[in-house]
Amino acid sequence: MAILCKLYQDNRETSAYKGKWYARAICVNSIDLDGIADKIQENVSVKRSDVYAVLIEMVNVMSDSLKNSVSVKVNGIGIFRPSIQTSPADTAADFSFGKNVKAYRVRFLPEHKYLNGTGKGSKSTIMMLRGVSAKETPKNDVDTENNG
Repeated sequence: MAILCKLYQDNRETSAYKGKWYARAICVNSIDLDGIADKIQENVSVKRSDVYAVLIEMVNVMSDSLKNSVSVKVNGIGIFRPSIQTSPADTAADFSFGKNVKAYRVRFLPEHKYLNGTGKGSKSTIMMLRGVSAKETPKNDVDTENNG
């Protein structure tokens, strides 16, 4: 398994790294609850409809929990937390939840494991990405031999 990547150049005028090249991960497809239920059904002795019902209920429970300021930890996946985006107010008295709240969001922190300690310079890995590598997508439109 490999994550597909596309090369891009930092062209921001104010960047200290202007002209430098980076790789950005790209997604070539997506999977929804139906697809997840189908894949799980292939690997267990439970019918797709049972898997789907459990996944739908999991989404409902997670949604209810997040709406009540409860973070949701899914072992092996990570932690989901409720978050909001607000616009500023000049004073605390001027802040209005009806006026200043612009968006409701869910923050996700994937579960990770430290590989060599937990201090400065330690490395960690995202548990769901253990053993993955990266490679350039075959459809990359960057000419790497002529630098762009």
